[in-house]
Amino acid sequence: MLKQITAPDHVIALSLDGTLTGEGLQEYRHVLEKKLQEHDQIGLYIDITELTDMTANSIVEGTKADMELFSHIKQLKRCAFVSDKEWPKAAISIADRLLPMLEMKVFSSSEKADALSWAAEKSEQPIEKRGAIHFLPTNKDNVLAFEVDGVLSSSEMPSVTQKLEQFLNDYDTVRLLARMKNFDGFDPSILIHSSGLLSMKVAAMKKLERYAIVGAPRWMCTFIETMNPVFPKVDIKTFTADQENEALAWLDAELVK
Repeated sequence: MLKQITAPDHVIALSLDGTLTGEGLQEYRHVLEKKLQEHDQIGLYIDITELTDMTANSIVEGTKADMELFSHIKQLKRCAFVSDKEWPKAAISIADRLLPMLEMKVFSSSEKADALSWAAEKSEQPIEKRGAIHFLPTNKDNVLAFEVDGVLSSSEMPSVTQKLEQFLNDYDTVRLLARMKNFDGFDPSILIHSSGLLSMKVAAMKKLERYAIVGAPRWMCTFIETMNPVFPKVDIKTFTADQENEALAWLDAELVK
């Protein structure tokens, strides 16, 4: 069951107990849509202390609600979860890496008042940053290199996608180098607004011979190693930040200054 809790008007405050159903998530979506229309910034407070289960339909409705929320991620500033279980903390530790623009925190059941107060705090609007992806010239036409520095934003994806599509159209086989200087996650609205991104990735997998990733954090390296068997025709290899020359040698290319 999903119940609304009294809270400041710009905060979506909910308590979940027992088994969460699709009907309950539909109610949440209505509340979400209303809050997004009425406020520039919203906070989210969810008490899952008494939640025991979720129906299949609630998972579907929850996914729809998440996609709706992702399209307005800049309006959401803080998410407070109340739980005495360990899994929410583990889930948030992963989400923090992908969604650094969103503050998330887990409070115990004895800290409900603090959690609601924290979720209601409004933060200053962030300064708009430059794009996170910067292309690096190489001495080989079929080798494309780029650097990732910051948070991937939806505003930069059209130009990035256009650049990659043109590159893929020009050559039968290609090689890529990604320098992960400072990966701070991505704007989830990319998943909604970058319609050409998926088709571009599929095209890349068909033409990509070697993909060198330099300076990726440990968790990303582990993920890449796990996914490697999914793409047997592509040779993907990770290198530490001080092994960039080795990565370039593996690609048979050099960066042009």
